[in-house]
Amino acid sequence: MPTLEIATRFDWDTFVRRYWNQRPVLFKGTQASPFTVDDVFEASAGATQRYLSRSYEPASRPDVTFTVDRLRQLRSREWLPRKSDGSLDGYDARIASQLGERRYALIIATMHASGFQLWSRQRAFFSGLWQRVGMPVTGGITSLFHGTYEHSPVGVHLDRFTTFMFALRGRKRMRFWHKRPWSEDVSTILDYQPYLASSFVAEVEPGDILYWPSTYYHVGESAGAGVASSLNVGIPITEHHVIYSVDDLLRGMLDETSLADQEWKQTRLARVSASPLARGALSKNGVLATELPRALTEAVRAFRDVSHPKEARRHIQSTWLKRLTSGGFEPVPPPTREKPLRDSHHVRVDPSFPVLFERDSATRWICSANGHALRGAGGGRAIEIFFRKLNSGAAVSVEELLSPFGTRRAARHDSEVIAATREGMRGVLKKLHAVRAITLSA
Repeated sequence: MPTLEIATRFDWDTFVRRYWNQRPVLFKGTQASPFTVDDVFEASAGATQRYLSRSYEPASRPDVTFTVDRLRQLRSREWLPRKSDGSLDGYDARIASQLGERRYALIIATMHASGFQLWSRQRAFFSGLWQRVGMPVTGGITSLFHGTYEHSPVGVHLDRFTTFMFALRGRKRMRFWHKRPWSEDVSTILDYQPYLASSFVAEVEPGDILYWPSTYYHVGESAGAGVASSLNVGIPITEHHVIYSVDDLLRGMLDETSLADQEWKQTRLARVSASPLARGALSKNGVLATELPRALTEAVRAFRDVSHPKEARRHIQSTWLKRLTSGGFEPVPPPTREKPLRDSHHVRVDPSFPVLFERDSATRWICSANGHALRGAGGGRAIEIFFRKLNSGAAVSVEELLSPFGTRRAARHDSEVIAATREGMRGVLKKLHAVRAITLSA
């Protein structure tokens, strides 16, 4: 029967050589975890705000769920973390006052999209792994598991992801099977007591890192009194084909169910305005109309626009740059509000995560940072010097960066393209600051 290996030192070279996609390992007391409880609370409160700002179809899978005694709560607003809780401890106290001894589970997927500090630490930590095994083309996922639940609400299951668990609070037990322990034609089971003998367990405490490959069946269990919380990072390995990214390249980096309503309205494929109800499509004699309904005609036209070779090439280039600067974890946190930028200000880029710059034609260019991209035109060699100075790692004055650019507007472009004028490039710096790619000092 397989057993769990325990290590007391964490480094990526040893991890990749001994454990990556091979077998589970528990890293105890290494102080290597990039996550803090404060960052997790900030992201969970942000996830609540993001979740409540969106509408979902009944068949959709929202990324925030709450269960009480294994029953999923369809109306979960009152059970979710909010900024007024102040901390995870404050949240736990509020839930305990409402539920008493009843067991609950809070599960938040794509946590990295809702907290910049959490996402930033996560990107920095996993960059070491990507350097050794390659960055996942379709991106990793980050899920919070928090509560007093007896075991994972879905029971014993197999993931498509190779998984890292970062223990935050309380104690947890993960139970594993190297092979599927049951013979029934089902994908998960809740009653797994008959199969305990063939399993092995990992007892996980705050600060521990547990890793298991996607080939291991598993279930999370309660391992003590009180609330326990952990952050799981899954990296797509099994049954996750690159073909899944075709939609990304045509429509954008995110599936429409992941976008806030207002964000989805801004995408090009959402500009089809015709009613989905087709009048006169079928005559009284049962003969189909010779023309497509307006809604389908508009949809085909929109698809033709975004798939035009030149436009598609630019979109694919922009999408790939955003994916690279997201560090393998998308969607990325949204930008903050833009702030005024004076010539006397100094800006600095972390050289470990530079602003990527590429030309997409002789006069047009794209830059990307922290999972966001900007398209510009003009500027000649001054543009390349601008980004070279910006990525030097040194604090550079705004005046020095903008001095090569004139005030006359370049040739007219569409509204998404920034002209390489003095004020246009000031706008680039403001946007880079809003996405937290540059720090600002007087």
